[in-house]
Amino acid sequence: MVAKSNAANELLFARIYDAPRELVFSVWTDPKHIGNWWGPKGFTTTTRAMEVKVGGVWDYVMHSPDGTDYPGRGVFTEVDKPNRLAFSHVGGKADDPHLSCEFLVTFEDLDGKTKLTLRMIFPSVEAVEHARDLGAEEGGLESLERLAHFLRTSRV
Repeated sequence: MVAKSNAANELLFARIYDAPRELVFSVWTDPKHIGNWWGPKGFTTTTRAMEVKVGGVWDYVMHSPDGTDYPGRGVFTEVDKPNRLAFSHVGGKADDPHLSCEFLVTFEDLDGKTKLTLRMIFPSVEAVEHARDLGAEEGGLESLERLAHFLRTSRV
């Protein structure tokens, strides 16, 4: 679900998964898994590099159903396994990498389930509105739904 944020420059998502937080954290940080669910419905993701440590880089490309590539690059600024991840992110179309934000992901244990909270913090109100215009809210919701499906159906 998209949650109401107190900050005008932030998109906030929260969801509860019927899976232990160590597993949910692992699926977020393992390149062999994240490509199975990251991105909006119909997209695929190729991870070129992922080093989950402070200063480590996640370099990937999301491929849309129409063939458009959306490269993304994140630099991890916090890794607290299995509680929190934070990374600076730049992404967008290959010829227009204009979306930059800070991601903060928290993983809260709820007696064997996991409450995941995802914050996308943009540099300005204008930047978050631009992201909304490009479908960031829908894409975020679809990614988290794809994560739920992956957790239900995969053997990780």
